[in-house]
Amino acid sequence: MKQIYILALITFITCVKISAQTTDVVTGLDNPNFIKVKNNELYISEFTGNKISKIDLNAITPTTTDVITNVIDPYGIQFNGNDLYISESNEFKISTIDISETSPAATDVVTDLNLPTGILLNGSDLYIAETGEDKISKIDINSDNPTITDIVTDLDNPIDIVFHENNLYISVRNENKISKIDLSATTLVANDYITGINTPMGLVVNGSDLYVSEYESNKISKIDLNSDNPTATDVVTDLEGPIGIAIFGTDLYISEILANKISKFSLNTLSVEEFLLKNTVEVYPNPTSDYFQISGLIDIENYSIYNNLGAKIKTGKISNQEKIDIQNLANGLYMLKLENGNKVKIIKK
Repeated sequence: MKQIYILALITFITCVKISAQTTDVVTGLDNPNFIKVKNNELYISEFTGNKISKIDLNAITPTTTDVITNVIDPYGIQFNGNDLYISESNEFKISTIDISETSPAATDVVTDLNLPTGILLNGSDLYIAETGEDKISKIDINSDNPTITDIVTDLDNPIDIVFHENNLYISVRNENKISKIDLSATTLVANDYITGINTPMGLVVNGSDLYVSEYESNKISKIDLNSDNPTATDVVTDLEGPIGIAIFGTDLYISEILANKISKFSLNTLSVEEFLLKNTVEVYPNPTSDYFQISGLIDIENYSIYNNLGAKIKTGKISNQEKIDIQNLANGLYMLKLENGNKVKIIKK
């Protein structure tokens, strides 16, 4: 019986690995950089092609259509309705076009930037990663004469920016890390959020997951933004210079600049470890009066226990079948949260 189980598990692992490959969406691009989804269309900044192109993601065989040419070294792109903002890196400016026009022409929004890369719109504030100045700046797009305001400096090659729950997350390429700025703070400071990310480039948030393209490692990793101890886990590997990433439905789209193509990966595909964790973790006894145990853990996990008001009241590390003592807790409902993402309600009686 044991031999049959091992054989079945090996077969399952093999099937998962086969299904976890990317699919080419469109090839023959000219250094595809950052990408952005609007409705059912994927917009692509083709860096050395000096243009923005797009594809219909609902098409059986997507083909590229030029949106605008003669934009110089386009990098980051960002939508505000039908207005598409473009960072023209080596022109040191942000320009904009109206995509509803038949032949859109680019209009300068702000100049005198220093190698702008990623851009992000939050309300009327357009945040800009200025790689040449190692800083994040912003402008008010509703202003008739937008003024550049520094947000944080001393970042070594900031590349992309995303927004989640009033925080800015920044990929800092030369420091191999993601930095975080709390926009609600009185003094804005970029703090290290997670280090050890190999040449982070593009960022995208899906729910509470932050996806990161790691250029030198040729992979996409992800981080749970709700975790107290964020760690990066591989999503897809064996890419060719991943830069931009975007999500449409359950698919992750990736610009592979060294292969001059856009590929996609299905986020429905679970790794073996994710499958086991999501389907075999159990807590018992529950309800309980003294302690509970967890079964199904693969590794030692950090855990936190929260009361019904959301306050964290207990933390620690737990291994498979180890007991967690809750004798000193008042009777009531609690939430157990594991670092791997599992959450279980615990009733103390």
